[in-house]
Amino acid sequence: MKMILNYSTTLRLLLAAFILGLCCNGFTLAQDRTASDSDYVIFVSNRTGTTELFLLDLNTSQISQLTDTGRGKITPSTAANARVAAFASREGSSYELFTAQLSSTWRTRRPVFAAVNRLTVDTIDETNPTLTADGSQMAFSSNGKIELMKADGQGRRELVAADGYSNVAPAISPDGKFVAFMSNRSGESEIWLVNTETKELRQLTKNAGLLGGISWSANSQRIVFTTAATTSKLTGIAMAEVATGEFRVLTEAGDGEAALSPNGTRIVFTSNRSGDSELYLLNLNTNAVQRLTNNPGPDGSAAFIPAPTDTVRRTPPSRQVTLGGRDQ
Repeated sequence: MKMILNYSTTLRLLLAAFILGLCCNGFTLAQDRTASDSDYVIFVSNRTGTTELFLLDLNTSQISQLTDTGRGKITPSTAANARVAAFASREGSSYELFTAQLSSTWRTRRPVFAAVNRLTVDTIDETNPTLTADGSQMAFSSNGKIELMKADGQGRRELVAADGYSNVAPAISPDGKFVAFMSNRSGESEIWLVNTETKELRQLTKNAGLLGGISWSANSQRIVFTTAATTSKLTGIAMAEVATGEFRVLTEAGDGEAALSPNGTRIVFTSNRSGDSELYLLNLNTNAVQRLTNNPGPDGSAAFIPAPTDTVRRTPPSRQVTLGGRDQ
Protein backbone atom coordinates (compact mmCIF):
# COMPACT_ATOMS: atom_id res chain seq x y z
CA MET A 1 0.00 0.00 0.00
CA LYS A 2 2.85 2.35 0.85
CA MET A 3 4.48 1.58 -2.51
CA ILE A 4 1.27 2.48 -4.38
CA LEU A 5 0.98 5.81 -2.53
CA ASN A 6 4.60 6.67 -3.32
CA TYR A 7 4.08 5.79 -6.96
CA SER A 8 0.93 7.92 -7.12
CA THR A 9 2.71 10.79 -5.43
CA THR A 10 5.56 10.54 -7.92
CA LEU A 11 3.15 10.62 -10.84
CA ARG A 12 1.44 13.70 -9.43
CA LEU A 13 4.76 15.45 -8.97
CA LEU A 14 5.87 14.60 -12.50
CA LEU A 15 2.55 15.80 -13.91
CA ALA A 16 2.79 19.04 -11.92
CA ALA A 17 6.33 19.61 -13.17
CA PHE A 18 5.24 18.95 -16.75
CA ILE A 19 2.35 21.44 -16.48
CA LEU A 20 4.64 23.99 -14.85
CA GLY A 21 7.11 23.55 -17.68
CA LEU A 22 4.40 24.14 -20.26
CA CYS A 23 3.28 27.29 -18.46
CA CYS A 24 6.83 28.61 -18.22
CA ASN A 25 7.48 27.88 -21.90
CA GLY A 26 4.25 29.55 -22.83
CA PHE A 27 5.18 32.60 -20.77
CA THR A 28 8.59 32.74 -22.41
CA LEU A 29 7.10 32.52 -25.88
CA ALA A 30 4.62 35.24 -25.02
CA GLN A 31 7.43 37.45 -23.80
CA ASP A 32 9.40 36.80 -27.01
CA ARG A 33 6.41 37.75 -29.14
CA THR A 34 5.84 40.91 -27.14
CA ALA A 35 9.49 41.89 -27.40
CA SER A 36 9.74 41.06 -31.09
CA ASP A 37 11.21 43.78 -33.28
CA SER A 38 11.38 44.35 -37.00
CA ASP A 39 13.90 42.32 -38.98
CA TYR A 40 13.70 44.52 -42.09
CA VAL A 41 14.37 48.10 -43.15
CA ILE A 42 13.40 49.90 -46.33
CA PHE A 43 15.92 52.41 -47.70
CA VAL A 44 16.93 54.53 -50.70
CA SER A 45 19.96 53.73 -52.86
CA ASN A 46 21.27 54.49 -56.34
CA ARG A 47 23.31 51.28 -56.50
CA THR A 48 21.58 50.34 -59.78
CA GLY A 49 22.10 53.75 -61.38
CA THR A 50 18.76 55.28 -60.38
CA THR A 51 17.50 56.18 -56.92
CA GLU A 52 15.19 53.28 -56.02
CA LEU A 53 13.79 51.60 -52.91
CA PHE A 54 15.49 48.54 -51.44
CA LEU A 55 14.86 46.11 -48.60
CA LEU A 56 17.52 44.96 -46.11
CA ASP A 57 17.16 41.82 -44.00
CA LEU A 58 18.88 42.62 -40.70
CA ASN A 59 19.40 38.94 -39.89
CA THR A 60 20.98 37.81 -43.15
CA SER A 61 22.21 41.15 -44.59
CA GLN A 62 20.45 40.23 -47.84
CA ILE A 63 19.39 43.22 -49.93
CA SER A 64 16.55 43.04 -52.44
CA GLN A 65 15.21 45.71 -54.77
CA LEU A 66 11.60 46.79 -54.22
CA THR A 67 11.18 49.24 -57.13
CA ASP A 68 12.75 49.42 -60.57
CA THR A 69 10.94 52.08 -62.56
CA GLY A 70 13.87 54.28 -63.56
CA ARG A 71 12.38 57.23 -61.67
CA GLY A 72 13.87 58.70 -58.50
CA LYS A 73 12.37 57.47 -55.22
CA ILE A 74 12.90 59.36 -51.95
CA THR A 75 11.67 59.65 -48.33
CA PRO A 76 10.10 56.21 -47.70
CA SER A 77 8.07 55.59 -44.53
CA THR A 78 5.94 52.78 -43.12
CA ALA A 79 2.94 52.26 -40.83
CA ALA A 80 3.79 50.38 -37.63
CA ASN A 81 0.55 48.36 -37.46
CA ALA A 82 -0.48 48.22 -41.12
CA ARG A 83 1.07 46.59 -44.15
CA VAL A 84 1.61 49.79 -46.11
CA ALA A 85 4.54 52.01 -47.11
CA ALA A 86 4.61 55.53 -48.52
CA PHE A 87 7.22 57.32 -50.62
CA ALA A 88 7.76 60.16 -53.10
CA SER A 89 8.67 59.50 -56.72
CA ARG A 90 9.85 61.78 -59.50
CA GLU A 91 7.07 62.07 -62.06
CA GLY A 92 7.93 64.50 -64.83
CA SER A 93 9.14 67.77 -63.30
CA SER A 94 7.96 67.15 -59.74
CA TYR A 95 7.87 64.61 -56.94
CA GLU A 96 4.50 62.98 -56.28
CA LEU A 97 3.23 60.78 -53.45
CA PHE A 98 2.60 57.04 -53.60
CA THR A 99 1.61 54.22 -51.25
CA ALA A 100 2.47 50.55 -51.62
CA GLN A 101 0.69 47.59 -50.05
CA LEU A 102 3.11 45.16 -48.44
CA SER A 103 2.85 41.42 -48.81
CA SER A 104 5.25 38.54 -48.15
CA THR A 105 6.90 36.13 -50.53
CA TRP A 106 5.50 32.61 -50.73
CA ARG A 107 8.45 30.72 -49.27
CA THR A 108 9.89 33.42 -46.98
CA ARG A 109 8.59 36.20 -44.76
CA ARG A 110 10.43 38.84 -46.78
CA PRO A 111 8.19 41.85 -47.53
CA VAL A 112 7.53 42.87 -51.13
CA PHE A 113 5.40 45.53 -52.80
CA ALA A 114 2.13 43.90 -53.88
CA ALA A 115 0.35 47.01 -55.21
CA VAL A 116 1.34 50.64 -55.76
CA ASN A 117 -1.09 53.57 -55.76
CA ARG A 118 -0.40 57.12 -56.91
CA LEU A 119 -2.02 59.68 -54.60
CA THR A 120 -1.13 63.10 -56.03
CA VAL A 121 -0.91 64.68 -59.46
CA ASP A 122 0.58 68.15 -59.21
CA THR A 123 3.21 70.50 -60.67
CA ILE A 124 4.97 71.13 -57.34
CA ASP A 125 7.12 68.87 -55.22
CA GLU A 126 5.23 66.86 -52.58
CA THR A 127 7.57 64.84 -50.38
CA ASN A 128 8.19 63.37 -46.93
CA PRO A 129 4.99 61.33 -46.60
CA THR A 130 4.64 59.77 -43.15
CA LEU A 131 1.88 57.49 -41.86
CA THR A 132 0.03 56.93 -38.61
CA ALA A 133 0.48 53.52 -36.96
CA ASP A 134 -2.78 52.22 -38.43
CA GLY A 135 -1.91 53.55 -41.89
CA SER A 136 -5.07 55.65 -42.14
CA GLN A 137 -3.61 59.18 -42.22
CA MET A 138 -0.65 60.74 -44.03
CA ALA A 139 1.19 64.00 -43.38
CA PHE A 140 3.47 65.45 -46.05
CA SER A 141 5.32 68.53 -47.28
CA SER A 142 3.91 70.59 -50.16
CA ASN A 143 5.55 73.80 -51.38
CA GLY A 144 6.43 75.10 -47.90
CA LYS A 145 3.18 73.90 -46.33
CA ILE A 146 2.41 70.95 -44.10
CA GLU A 147 -0.67 69.01 -45.24
CA LEU A 148 -2.71 66.04 -44.06
CA MET A 149 -4.88 63.56 -45.94
CA LYS A 150 -6.21 60.04 -45.76
CA ALA A 151 -3.86 57.34 -46.96
CA ASP A 152 -6.06 56.83 -50.04
CA GLY A 153 -5.50 60.46 -51.08
CA GLN A 154 -8.92 61.74 -49.97
CA GLY A 155 -9.72 64.51 -47.48
CA ARG A 156 -6.63 66.60 -48.18
CA ARG A 157 -6.30 69.69 -45.93
CA GLU A 158 -3.67 72.21 -44.90
CA LEU A 159 -2.28 72.04 -41.35
CA VAL A 160 0.46 74.68 -41.51
CA ALA A 161 0.52 77.53 -44.03
CA ALA A 162 3.81 78.70 -45.50
CA ASP A 163 3.45 82.22 -44.04
CA GLY A 164 6.88 83.16 -45.34
CA TYR A 165 8.62 80.48 -43.25
CA SER A 166 10.36 77.26 -44.17
CA ASN A 167 8.17 74.37 -43.01
CA VAL A 168 9.69 71.04 -44.03
CA ALA A 169 10.42 67.43 -42.97
CA PRO A 170 7.01 66.64 -41.42
CA ALA A 171 6.45 63.44 -39.43
CA ILE A 172 3.04 62.45 -38.09
CA SER A 173 2.91 60.80 -34.68
CA PRO A 174 1.87 57.14 -34.70
CA ASP A 175 -1.28 58.01 -32.72
CA GLY A 176 -2.15 60.72 -35.26
CA LYS A 177 -2.46 63.53 -32.71
CA PHE A 178 0.48 65.68 -33.83
CA VAL A 179 2.72 66.39 -36.76
CA ALA A 180 6.31 67.32 -35.95
CA PHE A 181 8.11 69.44 -38.52
CA MET A 182 11.13 71.65 -39.01
CA SER A 183 10.48 75.39 -39.10
CA ASN A 184 12.43 78.63 -38.76
CA ARG A 185 9.44 80.63 -37.49
CA SER A 186 11.22 81.32 -34.18
CA GLY A 187 14.38 82.54 -35.94
CA GLU A 188 16.30 79.25 -35.87
CA SER A 189 15.32 75.87 -37.26
CA GLU A 190 13.59 73.96 -34.48
CA ILE A 191 11.08 71.13 -34.10
CA TRP A 192 7.50 72.39 -33.97
CA LEU A 193 4.35 70.41 -33.26
CA VAL A 194 0.96 71.04 -34.83
CA ASN A 195 -2.21 69.51 -33.41
CA THR A 196 -3.96 67.64 -36.23
CA GLU A 197 -7.41 68.54 -34.87
CA THR A 198 -7.03 72.14 -33.68
CA LYS A 199 -4.00 73.21 -35.77
CA GLU A 200 -2.49 74.68 -32.61
CA LEU A 201 1.28 75.17 -32.90
CA ARG A 202 3.86 74.51 -30.19
CA GLN A 203 7.64 74.88 -30.35
CA LEU A 204 9.21 71.70 -29.01
CA THR A 205 13.00 72.25 -29.04
CA LYS A 206 15.36 75.15 -28.38
CA ASN A 207 18.97 75.33 -29.61
CA ALA A 208 18.61 71.87 -31.11
CA GLY A 209 20.80 72.55 -34.15
CA LEU A 210 18.05 70.89 -36.15
CA LEU A 211 18.95 69.68 -39.64
CA GLY A 212 15.86 67.55 -40.33
CA GLY A 213 15.53 63.77 -40.25
CA ILE A 214 12.56 63.83 -37.85
CA SER A 215 11.07 60.48 -36.78
CA TRP A 216 8.76 59.38 -33.92
CA SER A 217 8.97 56.50 -31.48
CA ALA A 218 6.17 53.93 -31.69
CA ASN A 219 4.59 55.19 -28.45
CA SER A 220 4.52 58.83 -29.69
CA GLN A 221 6.59 59.96 -26.68
CA ARG A 222 10.00 60.60 -28.28
CA ILE A 223 11.39 62.06 -31.47
CA VAL A 224 14.79 61.43 -33.05
CA PHE A 225 16.32 63.97 -35.39
CA THR A 226 19.52 65.09 -37.09
CA THR A 227 21.44 67.70 -35.12
CA ALA A 228 24.44 69.98 -35.47
CA ALA A 229 24.52 70.60 -31.69
CA THR A 230 27.44 68.24 -31.15
CA THR A 231 30.85 68.56 -29.52
CA SER A 232 32.57 66.94 -32.51
CA LYS A 233 31.30 69.63 -34.92
CA LEU A 234 30.01 66.76 -37.04
CA THR A 235 26.33 65.99 -37.48
CA GLY A 236 24.72 63.53 -35.09
CA ILE A 237 21.52 61.86 -33.92
CA ALA A 238 19.57 63.37 -31.02
CA MET A 239 16.47 62.23 -29.16
CA ALA A 240 13.89 64.62 -27.70
CA GLU A 241 11.17 64.04 -25.13
CA VAL A 242 7.82 65.18 -26.52
CA ALA A 243 6.51 66.10 -23.06
CA THR A 244 9.36 68.51 -22.24
CA GLY A 245 11.35 69.22 -25.40
CA GLU A 246 14.55 68.19 -23.63
CA PHE A 247 16.95 66.33 -25.90
CA ARG A 248 20.24 64.45 -25.72
CA VAL A 249 22.79 63.69 -28.42
CA LEU A 250 23.24 59.98 -29.12
CA THR A 251 25.84 59.98 -31.91
CA GLU A 252 28.08 62.61 -33.53
CA ALA A 253 30.20 61.10 -36.28
CA GLY A 254 28.60 62.55 -39.39
CA ASP A 255 25.25 60.87 -38.76
CA GLY A 256 21.64 61.67 -39.72
CA GLU A 257 18.27 60.36 -40.99
CA ALA A 258 17.52 58.21 -37.94
CA ALA A 259 14.50 55.97 -37.34
CA LEU A 260 13.57 54.07 -34.17
CA SER A 261 12.69 50.39 -34.28
CA PRO A 262 9.16 49.32 -33.23
CA ASN A 263 10.19 48.38 -29.68
CA GLY A 264 12.49 51.39 -29.32
CA THR A 265 15.73 49.51 -28.65
CA ARG A 266 17.48 50.16 -31.97
CA ILE A 267 18.02 53.07 -34.35
CA VAL A 268 18.82 52.74 -38.03
CA PHE A 269 20.58 55.78 -39.43
CA THR A 270 22.72 57.15 -42.26
CA SER A 271 26.36 58.08 -41.71
CA ASN A 272 29.38 59.10 -43.75
CA ARG A 273 31.77 57.96 -41.01
CA SER A 274 33.25 55.47 -43.49
CA GLY A 275 33.73 58.03 -46.25
CA ASP A 276 30.36 57.81 -48.00
CA SER A 277 26.73 57.49 -46.96
CA GLU A 278 26.00 54.04 -45.56
CA LEU A 279 23.42 52.55 -43.20
CA TYR A 280 24.25 51.78 -39.58
CA LEU A 281 22.39 50.28 -36.63
CA LEU A 282 22.67 51.61 -33.08
CA ASN A 283 21.70 49.38 -30.15
CA LEU A 284 20.40 51.73 -27.46
CA ASN A 285 20.89 49.13 -24.71
CA THR A 286 24.60 48.60 -25.41
CA ASN A 287 25.51 51.67 -27.53
CA ALA A 288 27.05 49.26 -30.04
CA VAL A 289 27.06 50.48 -33.65
CA GLN A 290 26.91 48.03 -36.55
CA ARG A 291 27.53 48.89 -40.19
CA LEU A 292 24.75 47.51 -42.40
CA THR A 293 25.67 48.42 -45.99
CA ASN A 294 28.86 48.73 -48.02
CA ASN A 295 28.09 50.42 -51.31
CA PRO A 296 30.22 52.85 -53.38
CA GLY A 297 27.13 55.02 -53.86
CA PRO A 298 24.98 56.59 -51.14
CA ASP A 299 22.49 54.59 -49.10
CA GLY A 300 20.07 56.40 -46.78
CA SER A 301 16.58 57.39 -45.64
CA ALA A 302 15.98 54.06 -43.93
CA ALA A 303 12.83 53.08 -42.02
CA PHE A 304 11.86 49.88 -40.23
CA ILE A 305 9.20 47.71 -41.84
CA PRO A 306 6.85 46.05 -39.32
CA ALA A 307 7.40 42.33 -38.88
CA PRO A 308 5.04 40.06 -40.88
CA THR A 309 2.23 38.44 -38.89
CA ASP A 310 0.39 35.17 -39.30
CA THR A 311 -2.65 37.06 -40.59
CA VAL A 312 -0.79 38.41 -43.61
CA ARG A 313 -1.61 36.58 -46.83
CA ARG A 314 1.60 35.61 -48.55
CA THR A 315 1.88 36.18 -52.27
CA PRO A 316 2.31 33.01 -54.42
CA PRO A 317 5.13 33.16 -56.99
CA SER A 318 2.69 33.43 -59.91
CA ARG A 319 1.05 36.54 -58.45
CA GLN A 320 4.01 38.32 -56.88
CA VAL A 321 4.40 41.95 -57.96
CA THR A 322 7.67 43.73 -57.11
CA LEU A 323 7.85 46.41 -59.82
CA GLY A 324 10.78 44.71 -61.44
CA GLY A 325 12.52 44.22 -58.10
CA ARG A 326 15.45 41.87 -57.79
CA ASP A 327 17.94 40.60 -55.25
CA GLN A 328 21.28 42.33 -54.95
